[in-house]
Amino acid sequence: MNIHLVISFNDSFTIPAGVCITSLAVNAKPDSFYNIHILFSRSRLSDSNQQKIRKLESRYKNISLTFIDVDDAFKNGFEIRNVTIETYYRLLIPAVFTDIEKILYLDVDTIINTDLSNLFNTDIENYHLAGAREFFNTTETSQSRYIKTLQLNPTEYINAGILLFNLKYIRKELDSYNDKIHKLATLNLTYQDQDILNIIFKNSILYIEHSYNYTFPKLLDGLHITTPDVIHYILEKPWDTPRPFGDIWWNYYKNSMFFDKKYYLKHQIKAFKNLDTHLKIGRLLYKLGFNRLISFKRHIHFLFRKIRTK
Repeated sequence: MNIHLVISFNDSFTIPAGVCITSLAVNAKPDSFYNIHILFSRSRLSDSNQQKIRKLESRYKNISLTFIDVDDAFKNGFEIRNVTIETYYRLLIPAVFTDIEKILYLDVDTIINTDLSNLFNTDIENYHLAGAREFFNTTETSQSRYIKTLQLNPTEYINAGILLFNLKYIRKELDSYNDKIHKLATLNLTYQDQDILNIIFKNSILYIEHSYNYTFPKLLDGLHITTPDVIHYILEKPWDTPRPFGDIWWNYYKNSMFFDKKYYLKHQIKAFKNLDTHLKIGRLLYKLGFNRLISFKRHIHFLFRKIRTK
């Protein structure tokens, strides 16, 4: 089976992209072949880093790699936090791939623990897009309140890290789609392309299982999946700081062609020195009674709230 898949990244995400592709290739079924299309800007991804990724083709016979230069697309796009311009490139997918009916998109801060043929075969004939909901439960958060300001329902809002595009459907209104994405990309949207896709395809999104886009917040909210199909490391990355399921990322890294012993050991020493320091500070604060002080403040706050409601 031929599966078309898109990723995008710049120089700083070359190794994570390589590890992501490695996890995809080693978990592919014998009859699955992944046509991986890489959207990039030549000014942001060097030839040498492209060559590093191209070497994966010689190691894994179940993938092909095609680099597609999108030039300076979205150069005026709004950037926030540590999210780069490359995040907008997924919005170009319907215009770039004019002869493919549907295509998967993956963020490269992911680990793929399974073959994605079942996901790719999802029936989305009557939908523009398929993705996993951002939230596991309906607890009110600052993020969900923000989503409501976009005239969207937080329970129907998807995370854009793993997507299945119905390109055949989208192409029926491609001019309108292109006009919308370029206008919305200049707005001060907190979650950038993710907000844009949710706005444009509101009421035409098919929801996939959380296991295909498993994040730390979902774990905290009580969704316990020991072996997710796709782990998505949102916000802090396991190659920067200790993260839940970070050991899985490092295991794929150690078994990849990108493994560097010196880099690996340097990171482990730095990361766990910092962790040990935080634990020592925490133990000291506990001995000094700061936990009791915090508990006391909570009780006082609760009493005042009770008094005000009487």
